[in-house]
Amino acid sequence: MTSFAFGNANAHVHVYVEKAPPVESLFGHANDLPLYTSLQKGHIKALGEAGGNGWRKVFNVYAKLMFALPENSPFYPHGYKTWQAFRDQALLQAESNTALHFGHADPLRLAQTQHSDPKHLAIHIIAGRTHAHKLGLSGSCVWINNEFAKHPTLPILICPYFDYRQLSNNKIDVLTKLMAIK
Repeated sequence: MTSFAFGNANAHVHVYVEKAPPVESLFGHANDLPLYTSLQKGHIKALGEAGGNGWRKVFNVYAKLMFALPENSPFYPHGYKTWQAFRDQALLQAESNTALHFGHADPLRLAQTQHSDPKHLAIHIIAGRTHAHKLGLSGSCVWINNEFAKHPTLPILICPYFDYRQLSNNKIDVLTKLMAIK
């Protein structure tokens, strides 16, 4: 499976999911995409329309997560009045500090590289226990409960998939607490 990402290579918040939305109508074949593709205004809506309700949920949950962070969090998206405005105007765009990875990306390698640079603050969130297992990370993380895990030394988290039923508002609150920088 091809690995690629939407967003910014130097993002502060990296989310990893296994399958990508249908990208052909916007970008051509996924194999032809660069490692990172910054979205433009309107792309989230177009991808949601092409991919259906499941993809709208992924983008909505990502934006809600970012907006649920405390305003003093280094990851909080300042300058937007609502999570919907952030989603439509900035999520996964060049300056958004967000990235969404598809396929068998290597969050461990990326986290190790970024963690070695004290000036680069980043967190890596694997959406879905099954995907974390396929990436080989579930065994190296400490499970807090049946749904959330944290790597013992790197800024890597595992959480439920980005869907309203799996990652409800209450679970988003749990995830924001795990994202807190100590």
